[in-house]
Amino acid sequence: MAEESDYSRTEPASEKRRDQARAEGRVPRSAELSALLVVGAMTAALLIWGAQLFGRLQQLFAEHFSQAAQLPPQSALLLVQQSAVEILPFLAAVFVAALAAPLLLSGWVFAPAVVRFRGERLNPLHTVSRLFSAGGLFEAFKAVAKIALLALLLFVFYRMNLDALAGLPAQPLPQAVATAAGVLAQGFLLLLAAMLLAALLDVPWQWWRHLRNLAMTRAEVLAEAREAEGSPELKARIRARRQAMRLERAE
Repeated sequence: MAEESDYSRTEPASEKRRDQARAEGRVPRSAELSALLVVGAMTAALLIWGAQLFGRLQQLFAEHFSQAAQLPPQSALLLVQQSAVEILPFLAAVFVAALAAPLLLSGWVFAPAVVRFRGERLNPLHTVSRLFSAGGLFEAFKAVAKIALLALLLFVFYRMNLDALAGLPAQPLPQAVATAAGVLAQGFLLLLAAMLLAALLDVPWQWWRHLRNLAMTRAEVLAEAREAEGSPELKARIRARRQAMRLERAE
């Protein structure tokens, strides 16, 4: 039983092991948290700049197509450039969120070892074993649950906005654009709620899984302590040698 407990991972990871794992790029990551922040940034940008953005784009396209016959061919490129400038704040918010999302869970990690070639990545048995591990099965369950939840949300969103979507063709263009923007914002909010639920479940799991993977056996803890402090046998030999040298000097 003692041997069995020595080789079971019951001890928390030491600081040395955590630092080594971080240097190798093995840190907790949550794709759900990253996706939540990106979609959250998109939703916030849409709520803040949505009406202004749609109004400005509507004005640009209306001006262009009302004079399409008199405009030179390169005016289409100018329209694309002007539209890109209007969309730039929206894209910048999403870009910043995508960069900041991984930093919330693990902080900044620079690990060149991650990009090194490792032969086990090409081993199909290694890939299969990962798929059928506890982490792989959880990821599969999570993917199925996400598909089911998104399907349910799509159905709810469709039923909630069926009348608004059906009435779009009969509305004047400015009113139709405003209605479409409101429906789109509502869809993002529903999606954001679902992704928040997924992130609340995924982040604790990723932390637990990371700490579990770094857990140590009692034998590993003792071996690391011996390595840090020096072998007891070596220390005994050094003490014996020093004692012998003192005796020789005394004689």
